[in-house]
Amino acid sequence: MQIVLEALQNDNISETCRQHGIYENQFYQWKKKLLSSADSVFQHKNKRDPEKEKLEQEKIRLEQTVVELSTELQILKKTAFRASW
Repeated sequence: MQIVLEALQNDNISETCRQHGIYENQFYQWKKKLLSSADSVFQHKNKRDPEKEKLEQEKIRLEQTVVELSTELQILKKTAFRASW
C-alpha cells in the first residue's frame, strides 16, 4: 500500500518501482487491488445512532399529525360551507 501511494503521490511510477525493486506489473496489480477494496473502507456501516433514530421517529409522528390535522380542517371547512347553505 505504501509503495502504491508513494508512486501515485510523486506521479512517477517507473522510478518508484525501480527504487523498491518491483516490476511495474506488480505495482499495477497492487493498485488495482487497493482501489477495488477502497470502497469497503469508506462505506458507512449500519451504525445505529439512537438520537438520530429518535429524531426520525419524531419526524414521522409529526408528519402524521400534520396530515390528520389537515384532513380534519378540510372536513370542518366542508361542514361549515354546507351549514351556511
